[in-house]
Amino acid sequence: MVWHHWVMDLFTRSSRNPILVPSGDWWEARGVLNPGAVQIEDRVVLVYRAVGADGLSRFGLARLEDGERIVERRFFYEPSPGEPATRLGIEDPRLTLLDGNAFLTYTQVSVGPATEPPLPWEFAPFRLRSAVARTPDFTSVDPSGIILPAVNTKDSVLFPARIGGEYAALVRDYPSIQYTSSPDLQHWSEPVTLLEPLPGTWEGERVGAGPPPLLTPWGWLLLYHGNEYLRQPGNRRLYRMGLAVLDRDRPWSVRYRHPQPVFEPEAPYEIEGPVGNVVFGTGLVERAELLYLYYGAGDGVIGLATAARADLDALLEAALGPPA
Repeated sequence: MVWHHWVMDLFTRSSRNPILVPSGDWWEARGVLNPGAVQIEDRVVLVYRAVGADGLSRFGLARLEDGERIVERRFFYEPSPGEPATRLGIEDPRLTLLDGNAFLTYTQVSVGPATEPPLPWEFAPFRLRSAVARTPDFTSVDPSGIILPAVNTKDSVLFPARIGGEYAALVRDYPSIQYTSSPDLQHWSEPVTLLEPLPGTWEGERVGAGPPPLLTPWGWLLLYHGNEYLRQPGNRRLYRMGLAVLDRDRPWSVRYRHPQPVFEPEAPYEIEGPVGNVVFGTGLVERAELLYLYYGAGDGVIGLATAARADLDALLEAALGPPA
């Protein structure tokens, strides 16, 4: 764990990066990015966003040996054509193992009519809804519900454990991260603001959850992205990754928020691409005392970076003291 400029390099990039690039198939010709990740037996399964030649996003699937070597890759899922809620595609899957099931959370994208004004922070009246689905054996997708169905949200993740007997989720209701819970994946509690942007900092424009939270002796580790807006000439975005710790039993309460980013765009495939200056972590797996972070790089390819669990524990102990 070293410091580079003012960013703490908690994560080290894989020498195989980028580990996944667009194939010759039309449905993922423009980009592969932002994968959800879980470990099934000794393999890591990625479900990733694939941007096709038609500009729409679907999901692909990859299986990895050793956490980084692709041994299987195929198309995975897209909604039925003509579905109004997904007519502009589906984006940014996350994966959570819970109650013996693999859960998929993702963003459904559509748009309002021409008579509707654009969203204040977008150029069109996009409609973004956070969907939850089960995926038995990664062969099919069984939709289970929409998180906060009346609200524009994205960057949704399910906690890998029930909180107070209920499903627990984080979503991004622009520009902040919100916490909500549900007994049945259908009815959701009034959201509580968890993290807000900090004006004038590296996370001053928007923040959103990265991978599903990981339980540590100090509480729930949340890796999240922050955008520093209108900072770079010719590029309106600069996405880095930050770190926070949420209370184990009351995860709507933030115990710690690291002041500096822990991962930032640096490699050419992160600085360049369809949207440059982006690292967007969405999958996290723990293997052999290492944390494997799977991330979208430059909105066009998928990278892997690892962190030693001992380095993470040292950071958290320095910030929060010995675990209770």
